[in-house]
Amino acid sequence: MTQREYLLMAAQGKTIYQIDELKPTLHELKAIGRNLNQLTMLAHQGRVTTVNLTAATEALTRNYIAINGLFEEANGAVASGNMPQEKELMDDGNV
Repeated sequence: MTQREYLLMAAQGKTIYQIDELKPTLHELKAIGRNLNQLTMLAHQGRVTTVNLTAATEALTRNYIAINGLFEEANGAVASGNMPQEKELMDDGNV
């Protein structure tokens, strides 16, 4: 969430979720994204023709497993497809 999005949601009185356990996972995902961007730039420059992405795939798998574990610990409170829509949040303010 950008600072702008945070401020808008806070000003509108909307619920803001923060899951501290995701910080290491998000840090690793950002690093993987940076590495992929660098590889893409090198490929466009012709410096790289083939890349072994096994390590990146394994890192992504570890991150998805960690995220899914957090969702399961929350007893499905935050799982794919069951987050309340913005209108529902505004109607009763509860999740």
